[in-house]
Amino acid sequence: MTFWFFLLGIPLMALSFFAVVRPSLAAKALVAFPRNRTAAVVLCALGWLGTAYELDTIGIEVFDRFLKAFPFELWILAFVLTVLTCWWMPNLLPIRGLSAIFMLFPAEMFHVIRLEPTQWRLVLVVIAYICIIAGMFGMFYPWRIRQFFAWLAGKPSRILAAGAVVHAVGVLCFVLGCVL
Repeated sequence: MTFWFFLLGIPLMALSFFAVVRPSLAAKALVAFPRNRTAAVVLCALGWLGTAYELDTIGIEVFDRFLKAFPFELWILAFVLTVLTCWWMPNLLPIRGLSAIFMLFPAEMFHVIRLEPTQWRLVLVVIAYICIIAGMFGMFYPWRIRQFFAWLAGKPSRILAAGAVVHAVGVLCFVLGCVL
């Protein structure tokens, strides 16, 4: 469980610290993110590779029958789908790639934390469900996420407030990772 607290806490602290210290630069980055080509390719690849990993390990016979017809089929499909997605769907692809990661990572985390005796595991569960809901929304309505980012970047006070809240969550996760 410590690993998951650190895995969530450290990036949250780093990104939010950037937002609090340099709000104008963070606002520019937030507005540019939905159309960033490098982020699109990296996040899309991570999303498809995560999907291939989940389908490879989930063990549902219906999927296995079609998606494991030959060795490494899922991984080949992930590569091909990454290329095709980047080629045919470049519009707002970074948001969709991030949304895919938000929907995928809790599957691995829940296996680890579900049997933990401490109630602090619920911090991770709440964060995971927020990410899952945000991921589903962002996958189907990426333009709304882009609009939200633009609204958030519209005033430095919004960036500072959001950065402070996210930083507090990141610090909580980091501290819990150190203590537990």
